[in-house]
Amino acid sequence: MRKKFDNIYLKWAFTAFSVIAASILLYFFILRFNNIIKSIGKIFIILKPLFYGIILAFLLTQIFNYFDKRLTKLLIKKRSEEKAKYISKILSIIISILVLLAILFLIFYVFIPKMVVSILGIIETWPTNMNNIEMWLESLLKSSPILEERILDAINDSSTSILSWLSNALLPKMEMISDSVTTGLSDMYTFIKDFIIGIVFSVYILANKTKFIAGIKKFIYTICGIKHGNNIMEIGRYSYKIFNGFVKGKLITSLIIGTANYIGMIALGLPYALLISIIIAVTNIIPFFGPIIGWIPSVILILMISPIKALYFTLLNIVLQQVEGNILEPKIVGNTTGISGFWVLFAIIVFDELFGFIGMIFGVPIFAIIYHFVILYINKYLNKKDIPYNDSDYVDLKYIDETTKKPIKFNNLK
Repeated sequence: MRKKFDNIYLKWAFTAFSVIAASILLYFFILRFNNIIKSIGKIFIILKPLFYGIILAFLLTQIFNYFDKRLTKLLIKKRSEEKAKYISKILSIIISILVLLAILFLIFYVFIPKMVVSILGIIETWPTNMNNIEMWLESLLKSSPILEERILDAINDSSTSILSWLSNALLPKMEMISDSVTTGLSDMYTFIKDFIIGIVFSVYILANKTKFIAGIKKFIYTICGIKHGNNIMEIGRYSYKIFNGFVKGKLITSLIIGTANYIGMIALGLPYALLISIIIAVTNIIPFFGPIIGWIPSVILILMISPIKALYFTLLNIVLQQVEGNILEPKIVGNTTGISGFWVLFAIIVFDELFGFIGMIFGVPIFAIIYHFVILYINKYLNKKDIPYNDSDYVDLKYIDETTKKPIKFNNLK
C-alpha cells in the first residue's frame, strides 16, 4: 500500500515538473523568438547543400531506378548477382548525374541566353508594338470614345509597369544568372559551391538509399515504439506515394506540353516560341490555375505583335490543354491525390496565401495527405464506437438510432 501511495505522488511530481519545465521553455521561446528564428535560419543555411542533395536525389530516383532495374537484369546473365547489382548501381548513378548535367547545360547555356535575347527583343520593340495595339483599338472602338479613352489609359499604365519590370527586374536577373554561369562571377560562388556539394550528397544518397531508409526506420521504432512507429511508417509511405506520383506526373506532363507548345508555335510561325513555351511548361506544374497563369502573359506578348497570331496561340493552347486533361494526365498522373476538384481549388487558394508560388505547386499533395489521414482517423473512430462510417450510410440520413446504431434515412420513413 505504501509503495502504491509513493508511486502516485511520484507521478504527480513528475507531471508538475514537466508542466513547469514546459512553461519555462515556452516563456523563453516567446522572449527569444527572433533570436531562435535567426538561429534556425543559420542552421538551414549551413544545411542547404544537404537539402539540395535530398531534392536532387528525390528527382533523380526515377531515372536511377529505371536504369538500375534494366541494367541488373542485363548484367546478371554474365556476372554473379551481387556483382551485377554493384555495377548496375554505379552505372545508374553515372547516367543519372549525366542527365542532370545535360539538363543544367540546356537551362544555363541554351534556354537562358535565348530567353535574354527574347526579352531584349520585347523591350526594343515594345513602343512600336504598343502603338500598333493602340491604333488597332482606336479603329475598333471609334463608336465608343469614353470606353476607348479608359481602355487606352489602362493599357498605357500597365505598359509602363510591365516595361519597367522587364527592364529593371527580370532582365538584370536573367543576365546575372547567364553571365555568372558562363564567366564564373564571384557573386554566384556560394550557390555554385552549395549546389556542387548537393550533387555529391545526392550521389551518396542514391548509392546508399537502402541503408539510409533502413536506418531511418530503425530510429523511428527506437524513439516511438511499435504502435506509433507503424503509424509513422504508414504516413511516410502514403506521403511518398502522393508526392512521387504528383511531382513525377506533373514534371512529365509539363515537359510534354512545353515541347508540344514549342513545336506548334514554330509550325504556326508565332513569335517568342522558346520563351513562351518555357512559361507554359513552368506554370503548367501548378494544378488548376497553371494553364491560365501561363496563357495570360503569353497571349499579351503575342497580341502586341499580331491579334490574329494571338488567336492562333489561344487555339493551340486550348488543344494542348484538352490533350493534357483527357489523355496525358489520366494516363501519367491519374488521380494520385485522391481528392475532388473542390478540395484541389481550396488547397491552391489557401497554400498560395500562406506560401506563394511554392504553395500553389505543393499545396495540393500536402492537403491530400492531411485529408487522407483525417478521413482515416474519422472512420477508425466511428468504427471503434460501432457507428456507421461508410459515406453511403450518410446519404439521405435523418438520424442514427441510439439503440441499434443503424442509419435511418428519409426514404425509409415513407
